[in-house]
Amino acid sequence: MTYDVLIVGGGLSALAVADALHRAGHGFTLLEARQRVGGRVLTQSTRSADYDLGPAWIWPHNRRMRSLAERFGLDLFEQHATGNLVFEDAGGAIRRDLAFATMGGALRIAGGLGKITSGLAANLPPETLRLAHRVHNLAAEPDKIKVTGTAPSGEFELHADQVVLALPPRIAAASLSFSPALDPMIRDRLARVPTWMAGQAKLVAVYDRPFWRDGGLSGDAISHHGPLVEIHDASPADAVEGGLFGFLAPGRKGDAEAMKDAALAQLARLFGPDAGAPRDVLIKDWSKDPETATNDDKADVPGHPTYQPIPPLSGDWRGRVSFAGTETARNEGGFLEGALEAAGTSVAAIEYASEGTVP
Repeated sequence: MTYDVLIVGGGLSALAVADALHRAGHGFTLLEARQRVGGRVLTQSTRSADYDLGPAWIWPHNRRMRSLAERFGLDLFEQHATGNLVFEDAGGAIRRDLAFATMGGALRIAGGLGKITSGLAANLPPETLRLAHRVHNLAAEPDKIKVTGTAPSGEFELHADQVVLALPPRIAAASLSFSPALDPMIRDRLARVPTWMAGQAKLVAVYDRPFWRDGGLSGDAISHHGPLVEIHDASPADAVEGGLFGFLAPGRKGDAEAMKDAALAQLARLFGPDAGAPRDVLIKDWSKDPETATNDDKADVPGHPTYQPIPPLSGDWRGRVSFAGTETARNEGGFLEGALEAAGTSVAAIEYASEGTVP
């Protein structure tokens, strides 16, 4: 089968590329190795509410994300920021008198960010989404790019004029082979781009209500003792139930049960005994997700990396392969807004090529 464009990946950037191509009338197919769309956007439901196990926030200046939320009729609400922050130093000493909010002004989507990715997917023709299709090789032929891989039904082979790699660059470098081989400098650059939050695990503890607010606490906490390094209120807008979520950095993780027990003990230290006995506990360890993390991502990343677009490929790949994904954005790299920026850049490259112009 031959297409105008094949999109490799099924996260926010890939879906945004697919959405733009569909609206412009281009023929395309999206190939996603997982059995779901969304990538690092992952929303999980309890009996009363929805919680994000990947990114959770957008910001007032994120015009692309806000536009998508408006398009799909989704409600935005402010991150709860009323009350004091809890601070735990490296020795375990705790303060509860710090009146500031680390994420004040951030916005969340009612029902979780999964409503954005599911909304994009729902607007695509069903036959354009191929889940559980893992791409292994790209081969540059004289008039097409041959893409091969495996699916539940066996091996597949597809052809396209252009390919969009909407993957973390490290995943592309580690999991894809190219014939002819990529320039070694480009492959090395791909492998050196840290995948944002790939080494983290996220834990959400769910309660019948956000009881910490009664004691004048916002749900924010910063800890140098751990295992959770950063904690925030994850409760839904209507507070029909309460939620606290925290990030476990790479150096503070063990096996799943030990990690969970240590995190709940910490929540009890910080927010009182009730915090140690949640109704539900949701955990996603992204460092163990092969579509997100490589071994290089399991080390701590000091601060937020500076991301840049991948340079245009040369030789047989010139004008035929583009990179999307938030780690390839010039601005807002690593964030949701960056994923949409990168998608727009990739779509522009496709349009240039379809007009016979290679930038």
